[in-house]
Amino acid sequence: MDRDFIKRYWFLAALILLIPVGIFAPDAGLVLKKSNWVIPVFVGIMLGIAGFTMDTSRLVKQATNFRAVLPVLASIYVFAPAAAFGLAKLFAPEDDAEFIAAMMIMAAQAGSLASGIALTMMAGGNRELALICTLLANGLTVVLTPFILKLSIGAEVDFSMGKMILRMAYMILLPIAAGQLLRRFIWEKTESIQPVIRVVPQFIILLFVYTGFASGADQLQNNSDIVLRFLAACALLHMLMLGWNLLVSGLLGLNWPDRTAVILCGSQKTLPNGIYIWDTFFMRHGDVPAAITHVPFGAVPLVLYHLVQLLVDTLLVSRLEKVNPKSDETSSTEEPSAGCHVGGKTGVH
Repeated sequence: MDRDFIKRYWFLAALILLIPVGIFAPDAGLVLKKSNWVIPVFVGIMLGIAGFTMDTSRLVKQATNFRAVLPVLASIYVFAPAAAFGLAKLFAPEDDAEFIAAMMIMAAQAGSLASGIALTMMAGGNRELALICTLLANGLTVVLTPFILKLSIGAEVDFSMGKMILRMAYMILLPIAAGQLLRRFIWEKTESIQPVIRVVPQFIILLFVYTGFASGADQLQNNSDIVLRFLAACALLHMLMLGWNLLVSGLLGLNWPDRTAVILCGSQKTLPNGIYIWDTFFMRHGDVPAAITHVPFGAVPLVLYHLVQLLVDTLLVSRLEKVNPKSDETSSTEEPSAGCHVGGKTGVH
């Protein structure tokens, strides 16, 4: 087995390996899930690295790239919930309300905080656009996620607006700002640690996947029929979202770096925030009833969709990489992007 093969496929192999590990050895993942700081810290590290490796002037420019940003937001908050509701009705056993609620908890979430940016970079797409889409989608979740849940399943998810804004600030904005600030002073001095920068974010994504599977371990082990129904619904939803974003970005005449960011960021859903909402509002804890209603399988579609998006989109990266220009043709700077090597190019964080 040559070194290039390992560089190309180790991440995908690790994702697959974590499925049985998370299901049958969930204890460490459950400890991480129950902590109030571990997941936010690792999300912050991921986004801090993103901020560190991206050109500030290009970030500002992409903030007004409405032709690309608006389709991503529409895909995440309009197309995905509508398609998920239809698929939930189709796959739910005898119109099971808990099945539909679990699907909508997943579909109401913002785009991924980490993997959308990471995979866009792997594919040679517009990484700055990917970051802007991620920021806006997650910033809007405090308003749009409760609205979608109210509209679709009648659930009154009562966020503390101030608390959620503060959470977004320290999880997203502060790490990116810190990364941008550090870039000004030490970018040229970091060449020797580029291998570490490449590897750390990939392991963080794997940590999120393990934690997600650990969260749904009981349900995944004990009810194979419901798991298969969720898997079919999640896989179809992701394929529909990929196809929708491919079609829309093509009709809008976007170039391939922008299309890559739209396709990947517009078809993903975040796992950590979904687990937080499910656990806070739709899960009973001992003798304490759920704040809204008990949805015992709520973690399952969150975990399965996250797995599907990572597996499918990791495979899709090599196709997108072929249609994107080389990094020095699309970037205004000479800095290499941080990430794993995919076919000899720089990739993910």
